[in-house]
Amino acid sequence: MPKHFLPVGLVLLFVSALYSQRNVPFSSEEYLGGGIGYTPTFLLLDIAKRYPFNQIDQDDPQTGLLSTGLGFSDDDIDLLGDFLVIHGAEGFGNISGHWRVGAYVGMGSKSITSITPIDTVTNTKLQTDLKVSLMTGNASLEYVIPLFSNLEIAAGSLFGFSRAVIQFAKKVDIPGWDDQFIFNNIDANNYTMSLSGTFFTFQPYVAVKLQFLDRAGLRMSAGYNVGTLPANQWTLNDFGEIRAPGVSNFNAPAVRVMLYLGI
Repeated sequence: MPKHFLPVGLVLLFVSALYSQRNVPFSSEEYLGGGIGYTPTFLLLDIAKRYPFNQIDQDDPQTGLLSTGLGFSDDDIDLLGDFLVIHGAEGFGNISGHWRVGAYVGMGSKSITSITPIDTVTNTKLQTDLKVSLMTGNASLEYVIPLFSNLEIAAGSLFGFSRAVIQFAKKVDIPGWDDQFIFNNIDANNYTMSLSGTFFTFQPYVAVKLQFLDRAGLRMSAGYNVGTLPANQWTLNDFGEIRAPGVSNFNAPAVRVMLYLGI
């Protein structure tokens, strides 16, 4: 079964490299230091199924998805795609022996827009916007196994907090600045809404670091992001709590690519 060769091979490589370190003196001069760099994360996340705006109504499953009230078609929702790119920065540093600590922060978003004609005579159109975002801040702890002078592998985990945000807006015309501060001047044609929730996440991973220059290198890691946002942890417009139709699950495979500067 060829599909099992790669994971089995990686496990054997990791175990053999770990065993080989028993008789290899550790060089503190070679592995003290750290690095920092730009790190995009590719999260294989089906956005339309993970964010609660598109969940099935559990009380009446036959009615379909709850996003029908937003005015988007199925084709519009499909434009959100099956992955989310989180643009961020990562840093790491050795603390003792083969142990390394670090941190990662990043943010990613996707949006769709729908324009619907209202009045063909006046050329009035209704514009509807939907944006989903994911912000994350994590610490990391890993064990490093040097293979060669410029190549190493590591196993560890990120752990911290993430924040999911859903922003929805519709407008017929461009609203005025002063109109936003008059409480009674509520225009149903110009409406904005924001939903957000914070939850704990952790991401075990295996990383490979290749140092191709004295102070620069490439680091790639593959892991699995684990995080669940309970239904009662959402906030409406950053003021009051609101309950979602169900639990929002952000478990997904993740790949990080880091171009770092440092030792």
